[in-house]
Amino acid sequence: MLAATTATVARGQIPLPRDVGTTAEPRVHDGRERYLGVWGRDAWSESRPAAVEVEVDSSTGGLTVTNGFDRDHWRPFPSGFLRSAGRIENGELVTALSPVVTGRYRLLPDGRLFARLERRGTWHEVRYAIFERLPTEPQARAAAPADTEARPWRMVDIPMTDPGTGRPITLKATFYPPVVPGPVPLLLMNHGDVTPGVESLVQRHGELARLFVSRGWAVLELMRRGAGGSGGTLLPEIRRDGPLTAEYGDRRMASDIADVDAALAAVRAWPQIDAHRILLGGQSRGGLIAIEYLAARPESALGAINFSGGAWSEADERTFLQGRYTRDRFARAGAVIRKPTLWLYGDNDRYYSAPFIQSWFDAYRAAGGDGTLRIVSGVPRNGHDLVFHPDFWESTMLDMITRITDAK
Repeated sequence: MLAATTATVARGQIPLPRDVGTTAEPRVHDGRERYLGVWGRDAWSESRPAAVEVEVDSSTGGLTVTNGFDRDHWRPFPSGFLRSAGRIENGELVTALSPVVTGRYRLLPDGRLFARLERRGTWHEVRYAIFERLPTEPQARAAAPADTEARPWRMVDIPMTDPGTGRPITLKATFYPPVVPGPVPLLLMNHGDVTPGVESLVQRHGELARLFVSRGWAVLELMRRGAGGSGGTLLPEIRRDGPLTAEYGDRRMASDIADVDAALAAVRAWPQIDAHRILLGGQSRGGLIAIEYLAARPESALGAINFSGGAWSEADERTFLQGRYTRDRFARAGAVIRKPTLWLYGDNDRYYSAPFIQSWFDAYRAAGGDGTLRIVSGVPRNGHDLVFHPDFWESTMLDMITRITDAK
C-alpha cells in the first residue's frame, strides 16, 4: 500500500501519496509540464473536498494523475485516492480513474484547473470542479493550516432599500469571479422557493456556475429577501392566512423583481462585469423569475435560462387557480420577450407533469416569445432537480453560452 500524505483542500485533509515527483524532466516539452503539480481547494458536488496531483513517471516519462478525495460530508463515502495514467488530448489532460469514470482537466486563463469527471454505466453522471495550484512539497501540504471554506466562490453583500419599510437592508449572494480579465459577461441565478425551517440555507447551483466560469463568465447567485441570511421579510410559498390567489402570486413576483433590480444595480457598477452582457437564470421559482424579469425589464439582459420553472405545484394551481396561473404569466411574458430563452425540464418532475409544462411553453410561444424547450427523460428520482445533473444539459448549455457570448 502506498504511504500517504495530505493536502489541505476545502474543509478537509485530502490523502495523496508521498512518493511524488512533480518536476518536469527535460524531455517533457509537449505541454504536459503545465499540468505538473498539486491542485485543490474545491469539492465535488459541494460536499466532497478533493485534490489532483500530476507527476512524471521517472521510468517512462509518462504522466501519472492522482485524484484524492476527503470523506463526503453528506454521504458515507470514505477518504482515499486513485492513481492512473494521464495523456494529453487536444491540450487537455485526460485520465481513466476506473473503467467507467473519466477525468478531463483543462487549464484556465488565470492558472486554475477546470476538472470534469464523467461516470458511465448503470447511471451517467457529470461533475465539475475548479482547482487552484497548491505547494508541491509534501511537507508543505501536510503542514498547511486548515482552510475551512476554500472554494471558487465568495460571499458578497448586495445593498438594497426595502420597498416595504424604506429601510436599508443587505441581500446575500454567492459570487464566482471570472478567470479572465474584465469586463466579462455575468450569469445572475435565482433560487427556488425556500423550504420552511431552513430559511437560513444558502442555495447554490455549483455545477452550472463552474461551467459558466470555465467559459470566461462570472456568476452571481442571489439570495432573495428573508432567505440565506438576506435581510427583509420572506414571502412564503404557501400562505398562512388563506388560500393561494393570483393577487398573492403577483405580490410575490413584484417582491422578487425588486430583489433582482437591487442585484443588477450593484453588479453593473463592478468593473469586472460587462453591464451590457447579463444573462438571467433560475431554478424552480427562480426559473419563473428569470423569464418574468426579462419580460418586465426587456433591455436588462441578453436572454434567460429557465430550469424547472413554475409558480406553484400543478395540484395547487388546479385546486386554487383553475390551473392557469403560471400559464397566463408565461403567456404575458411571451408577448414581450424577443430574446433567446432556454427552458429545461424533466418529464418526471414531482410538481408538474410534462403536458402541463408543454402547455406553459405553448402559451409563451403563441404570444410571440422566443425560446427553446427541452423536456428530458431519466433524471434520477425527481426531474425537478434537473439543474444538478449536467449530463442532461451540458451540450445544450454550451451552445447557449456560445450564442450569448457571441451576441453583440
